[in-house]
Amino acid sequence: MNQTPNTTDEDQAMTIEIDSEDDVTVITFDKPLEHLDDNAVMQHQDLLLATARDASPPRLVLDLTNVTLFGSTFIELIFRISNQLSTTPQSRFALCGLSEYCLEVLQVTHLDQLWPIHTTRSEAIKHTASE
Repeated sequence: MNQTPNTTDEDQAMTIEIDSEDDVTVITFDKPLEHLDDNAVMQHQDLLLATARDASPPRLVLDLTNVTLFGSTFIELIFRISNQLSTTPQSRFALCGLSEYCLEVLQVTHLDQLWPIHTTRSEAIKHTASE
């Protein structure tokens, strides 16, 4: 299932891809994004939260390979996705493909201790499927 909503930024449409691999739902930002801005996050939060709610089995990987920067609004959305999943027994959640800057933000705030972070999508899927 692929979803392709557009942002309000006319120069750069944000495409979200939702796939399933090895019984893990994977959310990917399909096009490179220099900055995942607050407007785009707000516009797509319902889709992302619904994806977490409806993931069956409740295993989700958020692939951020194409995201260079994100702000506090997106971090809040990651919390909400994680919390949405945690309401279901046996749920699993992971992040992958973080840019150096995004990884540093999560390390400085110690959020890297809250969510599993993997370098690659395949590594994240493997660990999320087998935990």
